[in-house]
Amino acid sequence: MQKVAVASSDGISINVHFGQARHFLLYEVEDNGSYLKVGEREIADAPTVEAGEHHDTDVTARALADLDAVLANRIGPGGVATLKGYGVKGFAIGGAIDKALTAYGKRHRLLDLEIPGVSGCSSSSGGGKSCCSTGCK
Repeated sequence: MQKVAVASSDGISINVHFGQARHFLLYEVEDNGSYLKVGEREIADAPTVEAGEHHDTDVTARALADLDAVLANRIGPGGVATLKGYGVKGFAIGGAIDKALTAYGKRHRLLDLEIPGVSGCSSSSGGGKSCCSTGCK
């Protein structure tokens, strides 16, 4: 079982940037792709985000340090690196939470492999259909 945080404003889609998220939905995800929502986590020390401002990624990463992975609509290399420092994987992916969690559950072992030349899974593209070169579609 993997513990995964999802950045979502509506509980349906992954639609919030890691650096702008003030709370995350928490899920337990099984290897067969099934999942269960187990709560939410507020980022208590996050400053108010207005006009697209981002808060310090370390504040958020520290608050999520007990998890295995974070799924956010966008996450930059700095966010991925900060999460990695806490032993958490960060993935830029958009779309339906259901599809993303199911795919992550079934493929997290592939995503856990260290791929030479890949230091995380970040994307600034707005497509949000893939996470990592191993394909979390």
